[in-house]
Amino acid sequence: MNVVNTQIAYILHKRAYSESSSILEVFTRDYGRVSLMARGSRGTRSKIAGNLLLFTPLVLSWQGRGNLPYLKNVERAELKAPVLKNKALLSAMYVNELLVYLLHKDDVHEAVFEHYHHCLYLLEKDNSVELTLRIFESRLLELLGFGLNIHSEADTGDEIIADAMYDYHLEYGPVRSRENSINSMPRISGACLLALANEQYQILARSPQYLAELKQLMRFVISHHLGNKKLKSRELFSLAGQQPG
Repeated sequence: MNVVNTQIAYILHKRAYSESSSILEVFTRDYGRVSLMARGSRGTRSKIAGNLLLFTPLVLSWQGRGNLPYLKNVERAELKAPVLKNKALLSAMYVNELLVYLLHKDDVHEAVFEHYHHCLYLLEKDNSVELTLRIFESRLLELLGFGLNIHSEADTGDEIIADAMYDYHLEYGPVRSRENSINSMPRISGACLLALANEQYQILARSPQYLAELKQLMRFVISHHLGNKKLKSRELFSLAGQQPG
């Protein structure tokens, strides 16, 4: 029987299974996304329920063969969990949902794990949620092999011009916008693309226009990779009276 001990991990999602158990979707640094059966994890008598927290660094051990090994032990890591409230909390739920849908089980993504960990603590600051999400989305796509072409004009290979406007074509890149053209692709300014490509995040943070353009671009690209999957976290944003990330 396979045994894995003391893995640093985060719970991305958990759902009830039977009267006393749960199924956990966890993201680990060394094993990627893993599904685990957590026996006796529900109810007031559960000894582990208090540790099965989202957005909290944990140390997990599990054992078993097949697609659903069972959780042996869970402890909180010796690291203070980020305090997430309001939009920051909803945004973290959105980030978790992206990982559940975009990460294949058992594919190791150490860089994604570190990126996710860093994102949660940036969201805790709550004063730069929009920019934090855009950076997370952009880097996540890159790490998964879906990186955006934001360095040159797709048709010609020419450098991006700051004062020009571009239409972003899926799996192709930015194409110089034509006057009065109407299409379903996101339109983004050259200056915004350059700031993102050069990681000039302070420029993006100071411009509501650039943040709005990036949100439209990322939603367009991510929706393509999600296919028919709908993000429940966006519905929660609406219910909370806030604009979704």
